[in-house]
Amino acid sequence: MGFEKDSVIWTGDRQFFNSSDIATRSFCPTCGTQLSFESTRWPGELHLYAASLDDPAAYTPDLHCHHAEALPWLHLNDALPRHPASAP
Repeated sequence: MGFEKDSVIWTGDRQFFNSSDIATRSFCPTCGTQLSFESTRWPGELHLYAASLDDPAAYTPDLHCHHAEALPWLHLNDALPRHPASAP
């Protein structure tokens, strides 16, 4: 999920890893759980993993990204737009 970087409040420690020339990921230094993704492709935006939120049910999705990579057994039963790769 994408958020404005300045709107996110962190309550724990994070470590960072530059996974490419344009992307940085953060993770929990204790358990290794992925927490965030930042890229120069979306300046000022921070992508979070729903599982890392205090209340993931509070956020309703409005599209599916990278739908072309969905596993064959995954069947989504909604009418949300599906983008084969990144959202426009």
